Formats: sequence, structure tokens, C-alpha cells
Amino acid sequence: MMKFEFIRKSLRAIRTILRGKKMSYEFKDIDVATVENAINLTTKGEIDGKNNLPSESSEVFSITENEAITKFDNHRHSQVSEAARFLDPIKNKIIGYAAILGQKHYFIENFKNRVDQTLITASGKLSNLKDSYDTQNKEVNHFKLSNDISRDPKSLTTIKMIGGLLFAAVLFFIEVRVNTKLLGPAMTGGEGEGQSISLAVAALNVIISFLAGYFLVKNFNLQKSLKKTISQFILAFYAIFIIYLNWGLGAFRAIAEQKGQVVEWGQTEVIVSQATEFGNALYPWTVSWSPYAAVLSCVGIGFALFSLLDGYFFDDPYPGYGSIGKDRNENKKEINRIREHLGNEINILFKNEVTKVSSERDLLISESVKQWSINVTKLDTVFANYRLYAKKISDDTDHIIEEYRSLNSHHRSTPAPRYWKDKDGNIKLKPFNTLTEDKINPKLVFSSLALLHLNKNEIEDKTKSFNNDINEELSTYLKEINIFKEDVNKKIEDTRGKFSV
Repeated sequence: MMKFEFIRKSLRAIRTILRGKKMSYEFKDIDVATVENAINLTTKGEIDGKNNLPSESSEVFSITENEAITKFDNHRHSQVSEAARFLDPIKNKIIGYAAILGQKHYFIENFKNRVDQTLITASGKLSNLKDSYDTQNKEVNHFKLSNDISRDPKSLTTIKMIGGLLFAAVLFFIEVRVNTKLLGPAMTGGEGEGQSISLAVAALNVIISFLAGYFLVKNFNLQKSLKKTISQFILAFYAIFIIYLNWGLGAFRAIAEQKGQVVEWGQTEVIVSQATEFGNALYPWTVSWSPYAAVLSCVGIGFALFSLLDGYFFDDPYPGYGSIGKDRNENKKEINRIREHLGNEINILFKNEVTKVSSERDLLISESVKQWSINVTKLDTVFANYRLYAKKISDDTDHIIEEYRSLNSHHRSTPAPRYWKDKDGNIKLKPFNTLTEDKINPKLVFSSLALLHLNKNEIEDKTKSFNNDINEELSTYLKEINIFKEDVNKKIEDTRGKFSV
């Protein structure tokens, strides 16, 4: 009993708050002159007419006409958004009072609205994601055609990115270690000096090679272009430099060994001879090589090659292709996640509803018919006002289009476009005529409120019905739940099929 008393007090508080708010919405017209100035109607009508645009064979609205239509429609859309925000608390009151009244229809509709809203929300998310996916898929296909690619992009995943960077890091540290051990004994400063040089060489061999593979080698896949040629030239120069650098390091180690500075790994001894010509490390081809020198050079060149390939295969080998595919694949993953979890989410709603209906029955019986009627009437009033507003928008659009065509006709030298005329060849008196049904019918415009809307006669009948149906059996409601569930399951499957990717 305490629970229901708390609910009743809460509802009374809500009523007190909402009574103090404005409970009517007036749709604001847009000034016709403002639209005419915004689209520069007079000038464009004259210019288009002098240029005989639209052409005589044209069957679609001109750019200027579409600008006017768009201006009015954008204003209508903004007003709809404002009205929807205004109607939201009214919707909540209607649903709330319908639930409290306990009438079977409204009790089930309350639940239906929650389920439908879940489906609408999921469909909205899926629609946005699907639109993005379709756009991105078109971009991928366009990229394929433009660059003569037949395969799908190899997107850079988090695991792939970590693996590629980790591989480069391992190569870097291994090369620093190996080079330090091989160079240190040949340096006058010992291993410390060898490590400093090794860090610099490893940065060139691994890091710079990785970047070269990512930014240069990928460009080799481009069709004939200056970028490809420049990349080839730079990479050729870089390859020569890397080979020469590591060849020179090996030559330096070999000279040190020949002079007697190094005899074994990590061991040094005094120079035994200064008379023999050992060659110059700057001219490595003049130097006689040793196994350790060869290892030093091969490690550097090999790691540079591995890093180059690591950079090349980091993301898609074709420049820019991987990033396009990544966005598309992420959207696809999210679409499939929502599709898979939608059924579970809806099933939870049904399970919770069946559990709570017994305790809510008392609250349904105790609610006021009068407050329900007031709020449904307010919704009907807004719907009626919207019909008048939509009619005004349509008439104003016609007015501007007529002005444009009048100006255009005055200045053109060719017959009027085909679409200006009716089937009998006469100029249409109502060029725009009217908004489409989905824009003029408030039940379609405010689709989430359509099930809640009733006209005056329906409101009166429903008020009487509330008093007759308030004691409807709980079992009947549960049967309706099961029937509704079958319909929802079909909607879920339809939604899954509609947004399949």
C-alpha cells in the first residue's frame, strides 16, 4: 500500500508541475519575402529566363525552385522538431494516465509504445549506421574502380597495429644489441661508444625503413603518377644509402680485426702492425671481409628490409585504401552487434512486463479519466494546427514558384518547360500543389504519437469505454501480450533482414 500511495503522490506532483506550463503550440510561419530574398528570386528568375533555363524538355524543378522548396521544408522541419519537443511531455502524460486508468487497450499500448520505441531506436541507429556503411561502401567501390583494384581493403585493426609496431620495436632493440656487441670491441670508446652508434644506425635501419615502407613503397601500387615516380626515386636513393651505411660498418669492423684490434667476440689486443694496407671503411669494396663484419652488415641490411616490409604491410598496401575500409568495417561490426542483441533486448521487455502486471493492476484501476481526456485533446489540437500550418507552407511554396516562373517566362525566348504544364498543355495553377502525405499528415510526421492520437468523437467514445473496461481480467491482457509478441518477433526479423550487411 505504501508503494501505491507513493505513486499517487508522485502523479499529483507531476500534474501540478505540468499545469503551470504552456499547453498549446502555435506553428510559426516563415515570411515569404524572407525566402525570396534568401534565394535571390528576382535575379535568378531573370537570369534563368534569359538563358532559357530550365530547358523546354525539362521535367524536374529548377535549382531556384528547389531552393525555395528546401527553405520552406527546412523551416517546417525545425517547427516539427520544436513541436515534437513540446509534445513529448504530453505524450508521457497520455501514456501515464492511460496506464493508471487500467483500460486494457491503453495498458497494452503503453507497453507497445515502449517496445516500438525500442524498435524505432534500434532501427534509427541501424539506419544511420547503414547509411554510413552504404556511403563508405560506395567510396570503397569507387576507390576500387578508380585504382583498378579487385580485392577488399585490408583494414588496420587494433591487434594488427600493435603487432606491427611491436615487431618494429623488437627489430630495433635486437639490432641495437647485436650492433653494440659487434661494434663495441672495435671502438676506442668501447661498448658505450658502440651503443651510441648502434642506436643511430638502428633508427635508420628500422624506424626510417618502416616509414619508408609505409609512405614510399605503398606508392609503387599507384597507377602512373608523379607521386609514384618520386617515391621510387627516393626509395632507390635510400636503399643505396642503407646498403652503403651497413657495408661501411662491416668494413670498419673488418679493418679493426685485420689491424689486430679485435680477434674474437668482445676481446681486444694491441695493434700488431701498421704497415699493411687494410683499406678504408669509406670505400668498403677495398676491404677484406671477415665473418663478424659480414654478420654486422647483413643484420643491418636484413633488419632494414624487414622493417620496410613491416611498414608496407602496416594497413593496406594501397595508399589510402585501408582507412576507407576501416570505417566501413567498424560500421558493419556495430550493425551486426545491434541486430544480434535486438531480440534479447525485446525479450527482456516482455519478461519484465509479465512479472509486474499483477502489482500494477490496482494503480490502473485508480486513475482519472478527465486528465487523460485533457491531454489527448491537446495532442489532437496540435495535430489540427499542424495540418493548417502544412497547408500554409504548401500555399507559400506555390506562391514563390509562381513568381519565379512568371519572371522566368517574361525573359525567356523558348517555350515553357514541360513540367510547368498539365496533361492538356496548360500552365499549372498550383505548380507545387501540396506537400506529400508523409509531410502533411501529422500521424506520419509525429509517428511516435500516431497511436496515441484520437479525434474529438474518438476521445468522447474512449472516455466512456474507460469506465466500462476498467475491471478487465488480467488473463486477457496476458493473452494479448502473447499475440503482440508474435508480431514483434516478425518486426525483429524484418529489421534484421532490412539492415543486413
